[in-house]
Amino acid sequence: MLSLIFSFLFLFPCAVYSRDRWTEAQATTWFQSQTYIMGSQYITSDAGNQLEMFQNDTWNPTLIDQELGLAESLGMTTMRIFLHDLAYLQDPAGFKSRVNALLTICAKHGIKPLLTIFDSCWNAYPKAGKQPEPRTGVMLSAWVQSPGVIALLDQTQWPRLQTYVTDVVGTFANDARVLGWDLWNEPDNSFNSTQVAALVQLLPQVFDWARSVNPTQPLTSGPFGTDYLNGIGGQVTQIQMNNSDVLSFHNYDPANTFETHIKALQKWNRPIICTEYMARTRGSDFITVLPLGKQYNIGMINWGFVNGKTQNNYPWDSWQNPYTTYQPYLWFHEVFRNDGTPYLIEEAQVIKRLNGCPKGFKSTAQSLKGLTCYNAYSAPLNFTDAQAACNKNYANMAIIDSAAQNTELLSYLTSSFSSCNSFYIGLYPDAYGDWLWPMAGWTYDSSSYVNWKSGYPINSTGSTCVVINKDGTWSNQACDSPQCYLCSY
Repeated sequence: MLSLIFSFLFLFPCAVYSRDRWTEAQATTWFQSQTYIMGSQYITSDAGNQLEMFQNDTWNPTLIDQELGLAESLGMTTMRIFLHDLAYLQDPAGFKSRVNALLTICAKHGIKPLLTIFDSCWNAYPKAGKQPEPRTGVMLSAWVQSPGVIALLDQTQWPRLQTYVTDVVGTFANDARVLGWDLWNEPDNSFNSTQVAALVQLLPQVFDWARSVNPTQPLTSGPFGTDYLNGIGGQVTQIQMNNSDVLSFHNYDPANTFETHIKALQKWNRPIICTEYMARTRGSDFITVLPLGKQYNIGMINWGFVNGKTQNNYPWDSWQNPYTTYQPYLWFHEVFRNDGTPYLIEEAQVIKRLNGCPKGFKSTAQSLKGLTCYNAYSAPLNFTDAQAACNKNYANMAIIDSAAQNTELLSYLTSSFSSCNSFYIGLYPDAYGDWLWPMAGWTYDSSSYVNWKSGYPINSTGSTCVVINKDGTWSNQACDSPQCYLCSY
């Protein structure tokens, strides 16, 4: 009987009352209760648009599980995922079941998604069913608006949009697996005056519909453009800023401009989430912009995750000039290649460091090489296999460049890995007998930090690998001996 009741509530959610917009204090309390919000816009790499991801025939939970495992490996805590009204209209119960399955997979990987309800970008005439193949060399060529322009301008279709909003948000209104609701992505992006006039009527209703089912998660909608910089904003921006529980914005500019936008938005005294950034050829990247977002304690969600049918590696101008004869010298968006390897390993390392060194140890000791994250592994491997295992996790064999760091690491290793007597680290000798660190060529001369055990290093051609022992000293030995090992990045 209980399962029947749950199934009924899942299919026909009912709200007790409509809530108001959160106060500044309520929004701040919510934000402070969250793990630091960092992630990507996510769509399965085998889908060209929202419909292809969520329609039953092309729904691929196995791939979602695999790709969100990549997000977990970086310590990401959220994914911004776009839904679609036509996928719901086609099969309401099935659509909600798939969203529920998505949330289960997300929770498995420590991710609370920000679910996006509507979107005004790219193709204006969406159709359910089989979706078109992407155009060669063009980003987001199959992406579709939701609602399409026909439904936007036809008020007789607005009741079905209301049902979509209230049913989907209502079904998951009390679900702790959901981070929040991004009700409309860039609502007036490329709209003409007729479309904007309809939007100005519809957008406030969308917020009202969502609030009517009393969601425990925040509502937001990020402006298209920069008119909020004047502290007021245009008509559509005002609707967004005056209805959002937490503020969101998009910015694809370098760090100095990005910081200007943060400071402008702080005047509203609400938590801030940047729900789109990272366009490498524009100077918006993980290396310079992401640390700034962390410094200001704003949520950070970049555009693009795994390269696939959306082809987000191509820039915006690919719509006018498709990349059919040559590839861009630098990818525009995306974190991972289709084979699951990072596009740039140094970006993956920055993301992991800013996410607190997931499943590892964060050193507070000053590092000459900027390395602060360490992961030890207790499954013994020879040195070559250990180095490969570190590389698979976007790291190298550990570099230790100060006494303070060595002391911190000793505490980490002895408290968490009691079964290991020693751990491979990255120090190795070159042909001249100088000891070097991996993948860098930094030579340690007599003034550099070392902590050799008494009698070491031994002068033996077969003892070219180094371990840190349980007492914190270092010794060199043969590289084919299976040992626990320590990685750093």
